[in-house]
Amino acid sequence: MSEKCMDFNEFLPYIGEFGAYQKRLLLYMMPFAFMFALIYLAQIFMLLVPQDHWCRIQELEDFPKAKQKELGIPKDKDGVYERCSMYDVDFKLHSNATSANESWATTKCRDGWMYDRGQVPYETISTQYNWVCQKDDYVSYAIAAGFVGSIFGCLSIGYVADHWGRIPALFLANACGLAGGLLSAACTNFYTFAAASVLQGWSYDTCFTSIYILMMETVGPQYRTLTANLSLATFYTVGACVLPWIAYACNGWRTFAVLTSVPIIILILMCLIIPESPRWLLSVGKVEKGLKIIRKIAKINGKIVPEDVLIAFQQCSEVAYREEQLAKKYTLLDIFKSCRMGRIVLILILNWMIIALVYDAHVRIITNVGTDIFISFSLANLAELPGGLIPLVLMDRTGRKIMLFTVLLLCSICSLLASLLTKEWDIAIAAIFGRLCVTIANNVGEQWAAEILPTVVRGQGLSLIHILGAAAAVLSPFVVYSGDYSSSLPMKILAGLAVIGAGLVLFLPETTNVALPQTIEEAETRWQQKFWFRKKKL
Repeated sequence: MSEKCMDFNEFLPYIGEFGAYQKRLLLYMMPFAFMFALIYLAQIFMLLVPQDHWCRIQELEDFPKAKQKELGIPKDKDGVYERCSMYDVDFKLHSNATSANESWATTKCRDGWMYDRGQVPYETISTQYNWVCQKDDYVSYAIAAGFVGSIFGCLSIGYVADHWGRIPALFLANACGLAGGLLSAACTNFYTFAAASVLQGWSYDTCFTSIYILMMETVGPQYRTLTANLSLATFYTVGACVLPWIAYACNGWRTFAVLTSVPIIILILMCLIIPESPRWLLSVGKVEKGLKIIRKIAKINGKIVPEDVLIAFQQCSEVAYREEQLAKKYTLLDIFKSCRMGRIVLILILNWMIIALVYDAHVRIITNVGTDIFISFSLANLAELPGGLIPLVLMDRTGRKIMLFTVLLLCSICSLLASLLTKEWDIAIAAIFGRLCVTIANNVGEQWAAEILPTVVRGQGLSLIHILGAAAAVLSPFVVYSGDYSSSLPMKILAGLAVIGAGLVLFLPETTNVALPQTIEEAETRWQQKFWFRKKKL
């Protein structure tokens, strides 16, 4: 053994970089990835509004749907029935009329609305409480409320992850998701639903991020791509694809809210059996607890660590912690005291904000292209599978930078193409390919940020990045519903944002096969240059 103290990266091969223990952790990640999809996406199907809806007219309710619209609903300049106005006449006096007279006076809907159940066959909270026309912005604000909750969740749970541990943070995040989901099922108006959305939004990302970080901190550098993307590529995809059919089968938004929330109890119970991150335990001076888990890892992986190596590593860990304590206590502000790291983190933040906004808008916009909502949503979410597998196969070969630059550029091209096409399924296909590209960008960007940030502030740093990503995603429903002014505008906005994101990527350092930095000083030295191609392992 070298006289030089070894850090956790150097010690990891002694206990196994990807043995049975890490594979068990990977298995634990799977249900968290599945429920991540349900927590994040379920609100879409509680808020759905059929594109075809019109004023309810009591006097015409005995007539067939087509006749009701023909007699009672005016058309716009394009010959499409209006959603928010009706003819203001006594229909009893015109009971023998075969069609409406365009000279009749019009008024706003008086008796509520009728909804095309062929498009959305169950009651949603939007249709039950008529969040349309003058109240159509309620849907956007309810979605935005979830991302406001995400901001607070990232901030508080990131603090918990770095100060109390990865597992307590995982427990707390999923408890918030469970409480918010169950409370939403009991809501009777916009304000209570928005409050429940804030609470459930507390768990967006954070319901999965903590176990993601724990996994990244427990495997060798060459296995990070596999472990980071496999669970998302498989179980998140399955969750996202089956979600619309769960909503379809539930036949009511309240039942759907309960059914997608109750399984979170399983995740909360799993937090009681998942071991804490030994890397985090060592970094906060809990060396004995860290060594206990390290011995467990070695035993499960079938490794025998020489006693002198273990003792030396223990001494090194204790010395490293004491020196760190005497030197300074790290906070996120310390990153910005370094010009280089401050610049890198700012670029990471801006890039992630763009990716978060473009990704979330692509997730939601597929329900507005005019195709069957349930089929198109499932097809779009199938993009999550190749979106996770492609980085798994290519990211270590091409490097993070080239890959992220390429997929953001392709996302921009696909989004622009979708804005120019006219046929519904052509638009949907272009949008799905754009979704695929931004999904890859999301997966690569998540892992890249975790690799760049040092261990001592990794939880806080990722939380800050996700906080500002959530702040950007607050705008996504408003981007999606800008289609009310111009059908092509949302995709054009997304195309422009993706190009900007691609440009920012060029200013970040390559991390392929580079050991995770432990301290801010180590990160400062390691990322002193920008690399276009892969950097050799340090």
